[in-house]
Formats: sequence, C-alpha cells, structure tokens
Amino acid sequence: MTRDQAVRRAAVVFLLLGLGALAIVGRLIQLQIVEHDHWAALAEAMQEDVVEIPQRRGTIYDRAGRPLACDVPAYSIALDNYHMTKPELLVGLLEEELGLSEDEAADKVYREAYFTWIARQVDREVGDRIKARAGELGIAGLLFFDTWKRAYPQGRLAPEVLGLVGVDGEGLEGLELVFDEVLRGSPSRYHILRGRDGRVYDLWVEAAGTPGGDLSLALDADFQRICEQKLSLGVNRFKADRGFALIMDPRTGEILALAQAPRYDPQAPDPGLLHSWAVTDVFEPGSTLKALVGLAALDQGVVTPEDTFSGDSPYIVIGVPISNAESTSYGTITFRYAIVKSVNTVLIQVARRLGIELTYEYLSRMGFGRPTGIELPGEAAGILRPAEEWTELDLAVASFGQGVAVTGVQLGAAFCALANGGTLLRPHLLTGPPQPVAKVASPEACATMRALLRDAVRLPGGTGHWADLEGFLIAGKSGTGEKALPGRGYVEGHYTSLMAAFLPYNDPEYVIIVGYDEVKTSPYWGGSTAGPTVRYIVEDLANAGLISPYTETTALGRSG
Repeated sequence: MTRDQAVRRAAVVFLLLGLGALAIVGRLIQLQIVEHDHWAALAEAMQEDVVEIPQRRGTIYDRAGRPLACDVPAYSIALDNYHMTKPELLVGLLEEELGLSEDEAADKVYREAYFTWIARQVDREVGDRIKARAGELGIAGLLFFDTWKRAYPQGRLAPEVLGLVGVDGEGLEGLELVFDEVLRGSPSRYHILRGRDGRVYDLWVEAAGTPGGDLSLALDADFQRICEQKLSLGVNRFKADRGFALIMDPRTGEILALAQAPRYDPQAPDPGLLHSWAVTDVFEPGSTLKALVGLAALDQGVVTPEDTFSGDSPYIVIGVPISNAESTSYGTITFRYAIVKSVNTVLIQVARRLGIELTYEYLSRMGFGRPTGIELPGEAAGILRPAEEWTELDLAVASFGQGVAVTGVQLGAAFCALANGGTLLRPHLLTGPPQPVAKVASPEACATMRALLRDAVRLPGGTGHWADLEGFLIAGKSGTGEKALPGRGYVEGHYTSLMAAFLPYNDPEYVIIVGYDEVKTSPYWGGSTAGPTVRYIVEDLANAGLISPYTETTALGRSG
C-alpha cells in the first residue's frame, strides 16, 4: 500500500468516526433538549413495585423431635392484567381449582388493577394443576411465586400453644407470635417495573431471603393428644363451658401438655380460643389451696398431721359464720383427716396459727400474684392483695381458696414446688434446664404434705378418691372455687371445678392439673369431675406405654 493510499484510508475512517459522533451528539440533543419532556414524562410514569415473599419459617418440634408446625412449599398466585388473555376461561378455572364462587373469581379477574393477588399459600399440587390447565387453555397473565405455608404433621395439636401464622408469614398468636423473630427469617424481595399503561417491563429478585430458625419444645405430642381427648370428653360429660389440663415435670418445670376444650378450629375460627385460659384467665383455686396453706403451716411447725381441731360448722370469724361444704360438722378431728375430707373450719384454725403475714408470705413465695414468665402472650398475674390489706376474715377465707385468684399455670408451678421438695421453678414450654425462682418450703414439710394428699386420694371418702388408679400412687387435692359475678358477688351454681394431682406421691415425676369452668351436672365438685379426668389421663398414658405403674419402693429410685 502506497503512502497516499494509507492517508486516504485514514481520512475515510476519521470521517466515518466523526459522522458517528455527530449522530450521537445529535441524538443526545434530541433526547435531552428536543424530546426531553416526552422522555421525562415516560420515566416518571414508570412505576416500581416491591413484592415480599416469605421464606421458609422455622419448624416447631416436640420433645421427641417430631414436627408440630412446619412449612411446606406452596405458591402465591397473582394476575398480570395487562398480559391476561381469555378472562372468561380464567374465571371458570379459578372456580374449579380454588373453590371460589363465580362472583369471587370474577372480582379478581376483572378488577381494575394491573397486579392482583389471586390466592396466597396455595398447595403446590393445586398450583401446578392451575399452571398446567392455564397453558392448555391458552390463558396468559398468571404469575406464580414460590412461597411456603404452615402445616401440622401431628394434626392440629395444641393450637392455643403453637398459635397462628398469617398469609405474609408473620406470627399472630401463641409461640408463633412470641418467637416470631426467631422463626420468621427474612423474605425474598421481587421488583416489578411497570409502564404507564400497566405493562410489566421487568421482574427481578433483589434478595433471595433466608429461612427462619427452629424451636424445640418440652411438650410431648402423645401427652398432649391424650389430654385433649380426655378433656373434650369431660367437657361434654359434665356439660362444662370449658376445661383445661396441664401436665408438668416437677423436677424441671417443663410443660409436657397444655390442653383446653373447646379447641380452636381453623374451619370455624374463634380468636378467643387461641388463648390458653390456663395462662390468661384467673379463678379462685378453692380447696386446692388448702394443700399449700397446710404446707406453710407444716413448714413453720405450727401444726402436725395428728394435731386435733374442732371440725364443727359453722366457725365464727369476727362475727361472720363460715361453714363446711354442705354445712357438715365433723366433731374433733386431726389435721390429717381435715385434709382428706377437705374441712374448711379446720383450715381456718390452721391459718390463724400461721397468721396473716406468714400466710401471705408463703402464697407470694409460691408464685401467686405475679406472672410465672411462661413463653405465651397475655399471661395474667392473678390476684394476691398485699398483706396490710388483709383482715382476719380475709385470712380465714384464703385458707380454703377464696379471695385469691390464680391461673392454671400458677397452680401447676406451686404444686410442682410441693412435689419436688420445696423449690418453685419457672414453668417453660421450650426445652432447657430448670429455672429456680424461690425456695418455698423444706423437703420434710413437702414430704409430709404429699403423704397427706396421698391419703386424700387413696382412702374411700377422700375428696380426691375419684382420681385414684391402682399402681400409680396418685396424690392430690380437689377444689371447687366459687365464682364471683360482676355486681352480684358469689352466686350459687357458678364454680370452677379443680383437681391438682401428682404421681408417684413419694417421688413425683408428673404434676397434673385439671379444671372445668361452669359444670352443669351434679355433683359439680372438683373431686367428682376433674378427679376422674386425672385418672383417665393417667390410665391412657399407661395404656399407650408412656408411663408404667409404681410401687412404694420402685418409685423412690426411678427418677434418680
């Protein structure tokens, strides 16, 4: 190539580059000056939406590692109305696959919006079927987002404990609410870019999200199922408004079962049933408190099992006559017999030996009047008025469970202290080590009271005898708490019927509390209603191989 040819070729190249640059400059002038308003308006009309899709929520396991609540893959289905085709066929498809009425389906399909949620947390099988049928029918515009939904592999056990999860993956009640930050994880974030006309120009994932953490509960699915079954039968049998059953390990404070009836039904949701009334509601403990006031008196040495008292009825306190149940008079009886027969007038005399200050101190030490700290929302503190507000009459009625209000969990924790030798433990639903709260009484006083309560169940005529089951050394105290109605005071015929039990009595492994509200059959006593329910629960646990019989000697060595 000659020098002149090279120069000419270079000139052509530079000319072309110059023309290209000139074109670019011209286009920039056109965009930025001539057409500036047009493109600025178009950019302003572009709309970016962010859709968050929950990631897998953590699993809640029972003490044996069985999943009680877990996430399974699902779809959230939306409609891009701009790209939708064959709306009339889509309406029919949604009717058939999602069970929507024609009006419901049409409302979603013909809604004046460019992005519409059709259904959230749809089963994968159903979503895949919708996707396939839409393709076959030539229906366009459906968007399928990968998501999760809550499933319950053990059935709907303990709904008032586990709680509820919303469609956005947020905890709404129970443990799902309390531990939402642990269980929830972080969602995936989808960006949707739309034009002024609603057309989707782009869809991309900003963040993939992370799954939530798991929870391990002390709850035992088998114990829970048996409690729910027996409690439901009891509510029907005794025509009660409701009932609760609680099983605790007195050595650790772990809650093995926390059941109530009626139970929450997702097909007919009643938000009130998602709260465990053994946690959120208070009641007067009735004669179950005699065991705890008696324990305080034994611990202080102001009474022995063989001390004698007048069991006549009524007993007069500052001019007010107080009677035994059914106004029965017993003559001179021992403290032991007073516990077996649940004699109000004797417990009044025992409490007077103890005095107001000490009675209040022991009840407070046992956890009454303040929340236990159980891992559920809405826990009630109960009612235990300050000692300085008490009169001799308040002391008298407190000895048999009036004027004091407790929760089922508080009562369970107090009986755990009696059962384990005197240490109040924090009740807990999650697995973990024991959490001591206070020293309640001496091991010796606890052992004495446990033996008395064994007599109350073992002996015919004992108020807890209906709870007895041969071979299981059950001990306990029944109670029938009178209910005070607003503006009316105590009203005959309105009661909370209770049984607080433990087994085996000489080295307890389980504390069982059963309560019924507003029993309408006769007799309505706690020993006649909650007592048999305790026995049926223990019987079913044994039949299922979950517990085995005890003897006086083997019971002492079994728990180590």
